[in-house]
Amino acid sequence: MKKILNLIAILMIGATSFAQQTTEDKNSDFSSGIDSVKNNKLLIYPGFGASLVRNELAPIFFINVGINHRNHYEVNINTSSFFFFERDQDKNYSIFRNTFLNAEFLLNFSPLNRTIKNWNGVGVGYLVESKGQYFRDATMFIYYKRKLRYISVLPGIMLADNFKDVFP
Repeated sequence: MKKILNLIAILMIGATSFAQQTTEDKNSDFSSGIDSVKNNKLLIYPGFGASLVRNELAPIFFINVGINHRNHYEVNINTSSFFFFERDQDKNYSIFRNTFLNAEFLLNFSPLNRTIKNWNGVGVGYLVESKGQYFRDATMFIYYKRKLRYISVLPGIMLADNFKDVFP
C-alpha cells in the first residue's frame, strides 16, 4: 500500500511540472475571452454525488487530480468514497465508508469547437478501503464517464469478492 501511495505522489509531482502553462502569445486569449487551447491545465477539484449500489442509494464524495492537455484529452487520478448507512440492534445508524482509487482517461470529441466540449472516457478503480459488509476481498470498479457541463454520469460495473460477484 505504501508503494502505491508513493507512486501516486510521484505522478502528482510529475503532473504539476507537466501542466505548467506555456507562455505563447497571451494577447489572443484576452481578446476572445476563451482559454487558449495551447495551454495544459492542472485539474484539482472535489465533488459529490449519488450512486445506486446493490439496490442501495449511497452518497459519494470524490477528490480529483488530473491533467487537461490542450482540451484534447484528460488524464485523472481520483478517490471516490461511497457512504453506506446501516442500523444496528439499538436502532442507531452506523456509517461505513468504502473508498476506491480510480484512474481515468477522457477524450474531447469536439476539439476544434471551443464553446462545446464533448468529454467521454473510461475509468478503472480499485477498492483501497472497505468497511461494513458491502465489499469484501478484492473489488474493482470499471466505468464509462460522460462529462457534461456541470455534472458527470458514470455507468459501470463492479467486480466484487475477488471478482466472483459482478453487478452494475
